[in-house]
Amino acid sequence: MNDADVLGKEADHRVRPQTTAEVQEILRAAQSAGRAVLPWGGGTGQDYGLPPRKADTILDLSGLNRLIAHEYADMTVTVEAGMPLAQLQEQLARHGQFLPLDPPQPEKATIGGILATNASGPLRLGYGTPRDWLIGLSVVDAQGRLVKGGGKVVKNVTGYDLPKLHIGALGTLGVIVEATFKVSPRPETARTLVAQASPASELTPAATRLWRETQPVSLLLHEDHQGRFLVALYHGSAAVTGQAAERGATIAQECRLSAAQSYDGELVPESPVAPVQVRLSTSASEAIPLHDAAVDALAGTGVILDSWLGVGTLTLTWETADERALQGAQKALLLAKTRGVRFALLHGPLALRQNNLETLWFPAPSARVLHERIKEALDPYNVLNPGRFVCGI
Repeated sequence: MNDADVLGKEADHRVRPQTTAEVQEILRAAQSAGRAVLPWGGGTGQDYGLPPRKADTILDLSGLNRLIAHEYADMTVTVEAGMPLAQLQEQLARHGQFLPLDPPQPEKATIGGILATNASGPLRLGYGTPRDWLIGLSVVDAQGRLVKGGGKVVKNVTGYDLPKLHIGALGTLGVIVEATFKVSPRPETARTLVAQASPASELTPAATRLWRETQPVSLLLHEDHQGRFLVALYHGSAAVTGQAAERGATIAQECRLSAAQSYDGELVPESPVAPVQVRLSTSASEAIPLHDAAVDALAGTGVILDSWLGVGTLTLTWETADERALQGAQKALLLAKTRGVRFALLHGPLALRQNNLETLWFPAPSARVLHERIKEALDPYNVLNPGRFVCGI
């Protein structure tokens, strides 16, 4: 997939700065010339959101990939935005630590991109989202000014919480160049419990009991052509994870799930690199009913379903962008409207993203005027990713 497939047009220039100062210079020049700048990390989230109205310059941030500071005694790390998450995890592992985020494609997804798209995965149940671990951020605004917010210590109370304004903003408010996170001790062991569900299984009681009695860091209901599986992941000491998995297997059996087995390590199904992917969001208590409704509504479309139980997120994945997948995404939107849940198109071909705002996000944000005012204040000349955010902001 080339830039035009994602953006709908070829960018005139691609630049790869090596320093924050170079990013500042590029943005100053772009604003003076009236050119649009598209921040670009690993490219894993560029087909999320609307195509930009203009695509003059791609700002490739892969050159900003340095580890600035790892204060392992204080359990904080400061890193440049272009570093892939997997590379950061390797650095942290040397001191027995990790950043507990699990977005898709960690070997490509960069720190800045993860923050700009607010990407997370099933570990959200036990560890939270990127905003829960971020404590400081450096951003270059559209006028080339370096703006810093937060700090480099966990107990930080300086000023307004401006860094979190940029989380999920798709690079429309500023270019993230550096981030500081608190980190977590790397778990001594990981253990995965897998049980197969059938129509006779009591899934809701099983999930509720597993969540309350065994405290998994992720609890996933995965369904594809091979069947329906409940997958619980445990972190901790060998004794703790072993006991939790043993108790989980008993719960699974009591709730009529079959073939419950536990395995060393993390065997949580990974979301494939998908040309079409949708997210539905509801309350935690409605996750399994929504999953069941999606199975019925999307039958025959070739969909893979992953419900993050305890969170209320259902990810729908199609491995090819064929007619079945496009129809499936439309059916998912109809399901969201029918059940009154939130819908977001995470990945999709240009034809699905450029014609109708409602095919990307539902319902439309109620704070549109506020979004527009923030954009006008921080990027008055519409330099950064113009039109990519909700409602074409």
